[in-house]
Amino acid sequence: MLQSSADKACNVLVKKVRYLKDVRKITKMMNGKLIYSWLKWPCGEFFSLNYKLTKRIYFIT
Repeated sequence: MLQSSADKACNVLVKKVRYLKDVRKITKMMNGKLIYSWLKWPCGEFFSLNYKLTKRIYFIT
């Protein structure tokens, strides 16, 4: 009885570790894509977008 529960716990841990590794890979890919798209965008466009967003936020509050 104890052995099977220990095995289950071990399996759960292994699955969690694998899942975390996958999540890290995905987030790295996402970050890479975000950085890439930001680099592809002209800086002026990015800043004007930021400016509009901040104006909107100030207007709401």
